[in-house]
Order: sequence, then structure tokens, then C-alpha cells
Amino acid sequence: MVLEVIVENLREASQAEHFGVDRLEVVSAISEGGLTPSYGVIKQITENIKVPAMIMIRPHSHSFYYDDYDIAIMQEDIIMANELGAQGIVFGALTKVGDIDRDLLENVIDWKGDMDLTFHRAIEDARDIDQAYLELREYGNDITQVLTSGGGAKATDSMDRLAQWIADGKKDNNSFEILVGSGVTTENIALLHETLQNRQYHVGGGARIDGDFSKGLDLAKVKALQEAIK
Repeated sequence: MVLEVIVENLREASQAEHFGVDRLEVVSAISEGGLTPSYGVIKQITENIKVPAMIMIRPHSHSFYYDDYDIAIMQEDIIMANELGAQGIVFGALTKVGDIDRDLLENVIDWKGDMDLTFHRAIEDARDIDQAYLELREYGNDITQVLTSGGGAKATDSMDRLAQWIADGKKDNNSFEILVGSGVTTENIALLHETLQNRQYHVGGGARIDGDFSKGLDLAKVKALQEAIK
């Protein structure tokens, strides 16, 4: 089982490692949904922390559509993350009309090399989430996991769809895994896991002291989350 938590800096990454977290999603500006962290943050984490680090690649929070200027920056950031030894990247993009941006996705797959790729919750903003999911399935050998709530504001809102997607992945060895995220807490992770029997869960505020990103990780919460998915 994999418990992934969001961190913004080396201090939090060190806490996560000490608490036994399985994987990190490294971001900046969590108040905007998470943007690309700085070179310094990535370098400090990859050099000092043994926990696998997935680096957010997102140059702005205005939408999940990116123009040529954005894409040039994203390419450089992906190359940087690879050179610094990150486990992988976290990325998602849509066209102006809300479909999966296949051209950019294919470029990102090329640029990332051997790094893992999480396609993030941009899928929730697609004009047709089920069609977007089917399109991503075509890249199952190149996408490691899709971070999704199944379309709801919280993962508990869309468990039927999540269950179907998880079942799809278990039937197909060439498929990505589903990384269940959004609103995952100590209060609902047992229900999610009992219902979905998934392998990966993504937690943000649910692993924090008072649910507050300005505060550190909460050891008791992390341990409760880990215990629930054993």
C-alpha cells in the first residue's frame, strides 16, 4: 500500500520521511492548488530525503490549459526534475475546450525519460470525465498513476466511478493505477479502503495538524492513515 502526502519544503519532507510516509508530492503554493516548486526545494529534497519525490509541474493556477510560453517553462522544469533525481513528475493538461491535451501529454512523456508520471486532477475539470479517462487509458504504459477523486469534490462523493476505474486497472497489466485523492482524511480513509480496496491514497490537509498547511504534518494522523490501509 502507498500513502502519498503533499509537502512544500525540506522540513515537511523530513517529517514525512521520519513518519514513514511512502511517497511525496512536492509542490509550492498549495493555496492555489499546488504549483511547481523551486529548484532549491527540489534539490534539497532529492539530495537529503530517501522517500520517492513526485514533483508538481504546473506553471500557473489559472486553468489547466497551457500556451507555448507555459510549455517552454514546463519542459525546462521536467528536465530539471530529472537531472536532480526526482522519482517522477505530477502533470495534467487540457485543451481550451476541456479535452485531454494529447499533444502536450505526448511531449511530456517524451521529456520525462524514465521518471514516473502522475496525471493529476486536471481530469476532474475535463468536459467529459469518462471520455478523458478512456483517452488516458491509451497511455497506460507511460502514465504511472492518475490522481483523481472520480469526479466529485471529494473522493467519497464518487466511489462508484473510482471502483470501476480501479477494477479496470486490475484487469489490465498495461494500465496505470488509480491514486485516490481529494478530501481523504483519517475519518473516511477506512471507508474508502474498505469499499475500493485500492493500493494508493493521496493526502493533503488530512495529514496536517488542524488540517492546516501552515502547520506541520501530524504524526497521529499519519499513523492512523497508514493503519487504515494496511
